Amino acid sequence: MHRESEQYRFARIEGYIITLARLQEKFEDRAVNLEEMEAAVVEQLAKENLCAPWRVSETERAGCREGMRLAALQFLSQYREAMRNLRLNHPV
Repeated sequence: MHRESEQYRFARIEGYIITLARLQEKFEDRAVNLEEMEAAVVEQLAKENLCAPWRVSETERAGCREGMRLAALQFLSQYREAMRNLRLNHPV
């Protein structure tokens, strides 16, 4: 059980890091609207099997999927927070 837990944890970390890096790279140094950002997140999540193809066990794949979801949620949350702060600091 400990080995499976480690496999899950490492795959989750890997899925998180890879997905977050892909999303950050895609939107680096440019302004985007929320719909474009959400579409990119959906696109990344659809690439489940391409994120870490070396993760073959069901435990690893589940961990990778979880990491991908966590990265996508954090990425969108950070973007929304930045937009909210921008509106508060620079009202129209």
